[in-house]
Amino acid sequence: MSRRSVATFNVGSSSLKFSMFEIQASGELGGCLLRGAVRDLAGTRRVDTSDPSKLKTLQSAVDGVTESRDLIATLAKWLARQDEDVHLAGIGHRIVHGGTEFEGPVLVSDAALDRLQALAIFAPAHQPHNLAGVQAVDNALPEVRQTLSFDTAFHRTMPHIAELYALPRALSDEGILRFGFHGLSYTHIAESIGSVLGTRPKRLLALHLGSGASACAMLDGRSIATSMGLTALDGLPMATRCGDLDPGVVLHLIKDRGMPVDEVADLLYTKSGLLGVSGISGDTKTLLESAASEAQEAIDLYCYRIASQSGALAVAMGGFDAIAFSGGVGENAPEIRDRIISHLNWMGPALETKSNAANAAILSPKDASVPVVRIVADEERIIARECASLL
Repeated sequence: MSRRSVATFNVGSSSLKFSMFEIQASGELGGCLLRGAVRDLAGTRRVDTSDPSKLKTLQSAVDGVTESRDLIATLAKWLARQDEDVHLAGIGHRIVHGGTEFEGPVLVSDAALDRLQALAIFAPAHQPHNLAGVQAVDNALPEVRQTLSFDTAFHRTMPHIAELYALPRALSDEGILRFGFHGLSYTHIAESIGSVLGTRPKRLLALHLGSGASACAMLDGRSIATSMGLTALDGLPMATRCGDLDPGVVLHLIKDRGMPVDEVADLLYTKSGLLGVSGISGDTKTLLESAASEAQEAIDLYCYRIASQSGALAVAMGGFDAIAFSGGVGENAPEIRDRIISHLNWMGPALETKSNAANAAILSPKDASVPVVRIVADEERIIARECASLL
């Protein structure tokens, strides 16, 4: 009997990550067979893979493919033929917004897709691409079962008071609530922190910092508050997204400046954040290397706002016992971590200079009252495990 595997697709705001994991005879998830990514989706389309011997065929497969849905279909067929002894039994997809209905993974169905399509208005930069990929795989590999894993599901444990906006109750009853995102990453952090520290902290501040960025307050491994809200536009400043913003600014742009709604949406999603403040780039590495005062100001604002939101989440938990950094920026930018923690030193966390510079797993001194750790994001393993559990 051939071995079985599941593949995953994770479409982010700037990259498409994919992976393949073996399914053990028991049905549980086994080891990772392959990982890869197509990065800078809107630009040069760089590819990489954990198996360098496959890089040439991967590059050849994606060359000339422009649409995200076609890219996912192409990658699905490429993954399915990587090993004739491994049968691709399922494909799991990251879906950004699951609303109030989806609190865990589900098999793909017409009913589920219809409901998720209705939620696309709240995640316009992600959800349409997520769902188009599901349909593309169904067309390319109709015999392969597909599953959906939701970024919002982890936060469904938040108390109702943390979900509410101060809006008329009828709107809240209709689902205008704070949902939060990056839940697959936070699931991995919650499951991994104990092995890093030797014990699981009761009160954990988790920071997922990448092109998209958010913060989460976890109590006993469960989300009780988070920085993002109904949409992935809320909360921390991001590469090109504004984060927290006075809603009066939006009204002013539309009513007083006469900006069309689509232009305002484009401004807030793709021209704000680090890119908007600096006028140079949304990439923290580029800004840190720049001598321009605008670049410095963008980084200062970014770190200040992350620290400020961290303080707000400390209120939800009554303080915190540990801090975890994850995501591309959180994992690989020591100076960003240092600037954030410098704002929070009075609350207990501290960094050990050499450990931070080396991107070590534990970034704080041994005697720190609030340890700080670095956890490499692995949303793909969570998606794959959820996919395998439904097969």
